[in-house]
Amino acid sequence: MWCNIAFGKISNYQMAGAKLNISILEIMTADQVAENVLGTDQRDENYFHIKYVPDKTKYQNLEFNEYYVTINISNEIYPIVAISAIEWFKTDFDACMKKQNMYANKFEKIFGIKKEVHPISDFSDKYGPGSKWRPIIFEHPNFKTIKSDTASILCYHYGTSPENDLYGEDNLKINILTREYADLITVEN
Repeated sequence: MWCNIAFGKISNYQMAGAKLNISILEIMTADQVAENVLGTDQRDENYFHIKYVPDKTKYQNLEFNEYYVTINISNEIYPIVAISAIEWFKTDFDACMKKQNMYANKFEKIFGIKKEVHPISDFSDKYGPGSKWRPIIFEHPNFKTIKSDTASILCYHYGTSPENDLYGEDNLKINILTREYADLITVEN
């Protein structure tokens, strides 16, 4: 019983009304879902990515510029398996990391999980010269044994070359993921 309470904190976290494992139809109408489908996940066509536009009359203090959810369409309730929120920082990677640290400290208390801060890594091979990112991960030490959900806070800098389509679009991205979906999208080295 204690494990279920301790390991349920990520699952219980809510962003603008979106929460893991609830039906997408609790926060959006069927028409809104249809209008905002971005596509299926390339790894598994049962997962649909949807842009989520929170109802501002219900959620006045929205902290992020954009929200996205991923749902599992193979389950008849269409549960949310991932929630993402993005805040844009132009080309200010330092401001992004400052905000990242703020959220990491907040989430460490909320989730009851020690943050795992990874070093800044080069991302030039994917997003051009000068691109880099820094992840902070929230994962239970025994997540492979006890299938617990996960969260991450990522800062991206998309390089300094104007030829790069994402130049000037540094961002902070928060992800809340079910274990099942996290396992699907995790790339093993």
